Amino acid sequence: MHTAPSLSKSLLPAAALALGLFALSNLAVVPPSAAQPGSYFTEQLDPVFYDLPENLEIRRLENGLRVVLMRNPAQPMIGVFTQVEVGSAYEDFRTSGMSHMLEHLLFNGTELWTQQELYDLADLAGAYNNAHTTDFYTNYLLVAPAGELETALQIQSQMLFHSVIPPEKFAKEKGIVVGEIVSGRDSPSHFTEEALRRALYDGSSLALPTLGTKSTIDHMQRDDVYEFYKRWYVPNNMVLTLAGNFDRDRALTLLESFYGSVAPGTLPDVDLLPVAPRERTTTVVRRGGDTRVLSLAFDAPGYGSPDFFPFQVMTSLLDAPGSGILTRAVGDLDPQQPQHGADVAVWWEKADGFSRLILEFELAEQTDPTRCYRLVQEAVAAALEFGVTSDDVNEIVRMRETETLLEWEQLRMTGIYIAEPLVEGGVDFFASYLPRLREVSSEDVARVLESYLLDIPCLAVLIEPTPPSAGSTPGAEGMQIPGMPEGMEVPPAMLEAMRQAGMSGGPEGATDPDDPADPGAPPPGGQAAAAANVPTLPVDRTVLENGAILLSQTNPASPLMAIHLAVRNRALLDRELAAPGALNLVHSLLSKGIGGCDEACLARRLRSLGTVIKLVDDPRFPMDNYYTNGRFSFIRIETTAANGPEVLRLLADMTQHAIFTGDDFETARQAQLERAERQHGSARATANTLLDETLYGDHPLVQDPEGDVDSLDGVSYDQARTVYRRAFSPQNLILSVVSPQSHESLVELCEEILPGRGRPTEGLPALPVTSAPERRTGTVGGEMAAIRLGSIFAVAPEDEKALEILVAILSDRLAMDLRETRGLSYSVGASISHIGDEAEFVAWLNPPRERIAEGELALSEFVAGFDAASITDEELARIRSARKGRQMMRRLSSLSQAYYLAMAELDGDVGAYLGALSGYDALTVADLRRVGARYLEQMAMVTVVVD
Repeated sequence: MHTAPSLSKSLLPAAALALGLFALSNLAVVPPSAAQPGSYFTEQLDPVFYDLPENLEIRRLENGLRVVLMRNPAQPMIGVFTQVEVGSAYEDFRTSGMSHMLEHLLFNGTELWTQQELYDLADLAGAYNNAHTTDFYTNYLLVAPAGELETALQIQSQMLFHSVIPPEKFAKEKGIVVGEIVSGRDSPSHFTEEALRRALYDGSSLALPTLGTKSTIDHMQRDDVYEFYKRWYVPNNMVLTLAGNFDRDRALTLLESFYGSVAPGTLPDVDLLPVAPRERTTTVVRRGGDTRVLSLAFDAPGYGSPDFFPFQVMTSLLDAPGSGILTRAVGDLDPQQPQHGADVAVWWEKADGFSRLILEFELAEQTDPTRCYRLVQEAVAAALEFGVTSDDVNEIVRMRETETLLEWEQLRMTGIYIAEPLVEGGVDFFASYLPRLREVSSEDVARVLESYLLDIPCLAVLIEPTPPSAGSTPGAEGMQIPGMPEGMEVPPAMLEAMRQAGMSGGPEGATDPDDPADPGAPPPGGQAAAAANVPTLPVDRTVLENGAILLSQTNPASPLMAIHLAVRNRALLDRELAAPGALNLVHSLLSKGIGGCDEACLARRLRSLGTVIKLVDDPRFPMDNYYTNGRFSFIRIETTAANGPEVLRLLADMTQHAIFTGDDFETARQAQLERAERQHGSARATANTLLDETLYGDHPLVQDPEGDVDSLDGVSYDQARTVYRRAFSPQNLILSVVSPQSHESLVELCEEILPGRGRPTEGLPALPVTSAPERRTGTVGGEMAAIRLGSIFAVAPEDEKALEILVAILSDRLAMDLRETRGLSYSVGASISHIGDEAEFVAWLNPPRERIAEGELALSEFVAGFDAASITDEELARIRSARKGRQMMRRLSSLSQAYYLAMAELDGDVGAYLGALSGYDALTVADLRRVGARYLEQMAMVTVVVD
C-alpha cells in the first residue's frame, strides 16, 4: 500500500539478485575474446550469444503477456510476480496518485470474491499477497506453498483482470492513502528526498510524487480510477514471472487458463518527458528538515546503454566499505577539523531518459559544501592515476554473485528485485545479466569513471536544516513521501527500496513497521517457536570447550554458508559496563580492522570472499530494527560455501582482535549521537518509548539498545574496549551456521579459532508482570498520532501456541475493522511475543492527529470487546494456514534459518526449532477460548497516546 519514488537509493544491482540459485552454475561465460574489450566505443556489430540458465524459460502468451519461468525444485514455495507497466510517470496532475490508489483497490474484491473472501482464500492457502507502486510499474507479488500453485494464479489473475473496485470501499481507501502521505512525513529524511526529487525531475514525467498529494487523492473519483484500470491492466502491458518449485507443463496450462484467456487491449500512446542532459553545473539551496545534506547529481547511463555494466561496477567501487574511491577520500579528511566533516553515500537511478548518479554528502555544521565537488574530482583523478585493477572488478563481481544466491532464496524479495530489470531492461537483459557483468574489464571501468565523473557538470542540491527557533514541523512545505512497509528480513539495499516502495495487501500488510511488536517481523527477542519448519534438516548442537555454543544444520545442496553470531544479554552488558548503546557502538567499530589488516584491507578481504556482512541495523531503514533489542546483539554473514571456513576465521579475528582506535571510537560515537538526536521526534517512536518505560520499569530491556543522547554522551573509549572484551568472550556467544559443511568440521574449526575454556553465560532476569492499568500521554506536534496498548503477563508453556493463534485472529479482525472498514489508519494490528516464562501483548494504531480520540476509543473498545467465543473452526483453520505460510516464507533463506536457530537457543529450547508448527495442528477452538478467558480477559492494560 505504498509506492516507490524514483529515488530508490538501490545500492545493489536489481538484476543480479534475480537470477536464482541456478544462475551461477548454469550461466555461460563468454570467453574474453568474445567480450571485445573497448568495443563499447564503437557500434557492436558481431552478435554475442549468452546461454539461458538451464531452469529459465522465456515465453509470450498469444494475448501478449510476457512470461518468465524460473524453476527451482529445491524450494518448498512458488512466487507469482507480475509487473503492470504503469506508474506515476504515466500520470498528470489530475491523475496523480491513481496508479497507487488502484493498487490499493485491487485488494477490495473481484468478480468471484469479496474482499473478505479474497483475504480468507489467501490465508487458507498460506499465501503472502502484496503489491507496491513505482514510477514506471506496479508490482504484484504472491508467494505460496508449492502445492497451492493453482490457487495463487487464480487469486492474482482475478485481482489483475476481474477486480470490481467496490464504490463503497473507495472512500475508505482514500483515507488510508491520505494517511500514508501524512505518515511519510515522519521520516527524518523526507524533506531531503523530496527536495532532491523535485530538483532532479522538475518538468519531466517524474515530477509528481508516486503517492499523489492530499489534494489529488481528495478529488479522485472512483469511475476515473476504474477507467484507468481498464485502460492499463491488459495482458499485453504486463510481465509475469513464476519462480520456485512447480511443474512446467502444469504451470503453462494454468497460466493459459487464468491469464491467457483475457483479451489484449489497445494501450494509450504516452510520450514520457525525459530530463534534459546536464550541460553546466547548477545549484539549488533549500532549507528544511534536520540534517545538512549536499547531493551532487551527474548524468548517467540507463539500462539501454552499452556502458551499463562497467558503470555498475564503477558505482560499487565509489563507496565500497573501507577501500572505495570516495570512501577513502572522505576518510582521509582531518576528523579534528569540523569544516571537513562529511559522510558519503552513492546511488544510481537507472531508468533510460531519467538516469542519474547521485553522490550524497551528509555535512557537519561548519563543512564548506563547495569543497565536495572538488573532493570528488581529486578522488576520481587519483583513482585513474593509480589505475583500476582486475582485482577491483573481480571483487565486485564476486559480491554480485553472492547476492544473487541470497536473494533467490527469499522469494518475497526476489519478486521485488527482478521487477525493475525486467520492465526497464527487458527479459533478455535480465537473463544475461551475470555473464555480461563478468565481461567488464578494468579498462571499461576506468573509461566510464573518466567519462561520467571527471570534469563533468552536475546538479548540486544543498539542504540546510531549519533552525530550531523557526518552529518548523515535519510537514514543512507539504512534502509527501511514502510510509514504511511491513517489517521483514532483507538485505540493506532491499530495505531501502522497500522503505521507499512500501506495500499494499491484506490486513497483515497493515502492520506498523516501526513497532517492535510488529507481527510482520520476527518476535522481539527471538521466540523461535514462531518459526516454520522449513526445511526439516537435523540440528546439531555442541557446547565448545570455551563456553560458546555452536548450532548447525547441514544442507549438502546449498551453495551458501549463512552465519548468525548472537551475543547474549546486550542490555545487561550495557548497564553493567557502560551505558545504553555502548555495545551497538562497539559493533559498528568491528569493521575498522584486525591485527595486521586495517579497515580498507579487511573490507577488501571480505569482498574478495563474496561476503555480505551486517554488524548493526542500518539507521536509514527503521523497519528492520527488530534485530536490535536488549536480549542479544548480532553479526550476520552470508558467503559462498567454499569461502565459508575462511570467513569464519575472519569473524573470529574481528570478535577477538579488533583494532579500533580512540579516534575511530569518537567518530563512531558522534555519528551515533547525531542519529539519536534525529530519531527521537516521531509520534511512533515516542509512543514505543513510553510503552517500554511503563511496561519494563527498571528491567534492563527498558534501555534503548542503540542508546540516546544522554547515554551515548557518557560512553568512553576505555568503556567501549571493556564492553568489546566482555561481549565477545566465547562463553557469551551463540554461533549458528547453515551450510554444506558437517557439524564435526565446524566444531573442529571453531575450537581452533576460539580457544579457551568456559561455561555459557546465563540469560536476563524475568520480565516484570503488569499489575495495574495505566495511561500515559505525550505530544510531538506532527500530523500523525500513535496509540499503543500493552501488557506483560506470565504464560504457561502449554498455552503459548494457542495464545499466538488467538492474538493473530485478534490482529486480523482489528485490521479488517479499523483499517479496512473505518479507514482509521494504515498501521494497525496486535502481536504477542514470548520471552522466557512471560509474554508481551501489544496492540497499535497510528491515526491522523485529527482522529486520535476516535482511534483511542476504537482500539480500546475493540481489544476489550474481543470475544474468543466467537471464533469458528473455519477462522482457526484460515489463520493457522496463513501463519504457517508466512513462517515458511520467512525461513526460506539460510540466514533466516540460522537466525531462528540462534533464537531457539536463546529461548532455551532448540527442539522447538524443528517442531515449531506441531502445536498449531492440534489446536481447537476450545483451546483458543480457554486461553482467551485465562489471559486476554485478565490483562492489566497500559495505554499510551501521543499526538
